[in-house]
Amino acid sequence: MNLLEPNALIITQIAFVIYAGFWVYALFDLIQAEFRDPNQKLIWAILLIFIPFIGTFMYLSMSRRLKVRKTLFNSQEKRINFRRK
Repeated sequence: MNLLEPNALIITQIAFVIYAGFWVYALFDLIQAEFRDPNQKLIWAILLIFIPFIGTFMYLSMSRRLKVRKTLFNSQEKRINFRRK
């Protein structure tokens, strides 16, 4: 397959745009996230910047269980406050 063929070039560009979307999503999610360990945010940022292809998909697949769950704590506080009234 020759990369200079029009069809191959279009497929390569579409794949790059999709990957760039994942990378941008991972960066914005990293900026807004709160992790249990404060150093984890720095480690993920280094991975996303210096090893972008591998780091992006590692972050998207592994970071969910390492983050602080805000909604769980907020829903429990509302239940406690509701019971006290």
